[in-house]
Amino acid sequence: MVDCSKCGKNNNDDAVFCTNCGISLRSDVGATIEQQAQRFAQNMEQAGKKIGDQVSKAAKQFHEGTQKEARHFEERLDRMGKRAETWYERSFGPVGPLLESFIFLIVFRLIIMVMELPNDDAPEVQTVAAILLVYILPFFALSLLSNYTQYLSKKFFQIKVFSPLLYAIFFVLFCWIISRILYDASTHFSIPDIRIAAVSLENSLPSIFVFVLLIGYVILMLNLPKDHGKKP
Repeated sequence: MVDCSKCGKNNNDDAVFCTNCGISLRSDVGATIEQQAQRFAQNMEQAGKKIGDQVSKAAKQFHEGTQKEARHFEERLDRMGKRAETWYERSFGPVGPLLESFIFLIVFRLIIMVMELPNDDAPEVQTVAAILLVYILPFFALSLLSNYTQYLSKKFFQIKVFSPLLYAIFFVLFCWIISRILYDASTHFSIPDIRIAAVSLENSLPSIFVFVLLIGYVILMLNLPKDHGKKP
């Protein structure tokens, strides 16, 4: 039994506090150890919080530094692209879009020539090449329309205002050519599903035109303030 030093109440040997007055029955040494343990826990908690703050601060600085470097890299790429574009436009001028279209024509023709090579495993590839060859000039004309629209919209504000309309016409003509190619393929290969896809695409051309036109003008309106801010 343990007598309480304050009220004299007899308590069990394993009692921590007096059942009568509630005073601690532990010795001063025990109380000191408990205080040291609490102080140690508090110090560890403060040290952990401090380390956590330092790690969070370092991670934030690393993230900000990475974003800054990424922006600088993007700006350098943009400047390099503008310098290359300026050199190309200065070197070729109005002939540049025509040159790009001829390069497209040459690459397209080379692809068709490869497809025309004899192939016993896939003879239908030659048929597809023959179909594409019929539309090589319309694709060349579409390439001219796209390249010159892009070129002239940079030079003249009036062309820039009408560029969404020109791009919508380009996209509709492109879809129409694709529908013709699908229709010819369905005729050669006797596949009804391809014919249905061609007819559906052709019937959707007015909706496609309106959709592309609206999207084009929305993008134009969003980019006009940026373009105005870039002017010296």
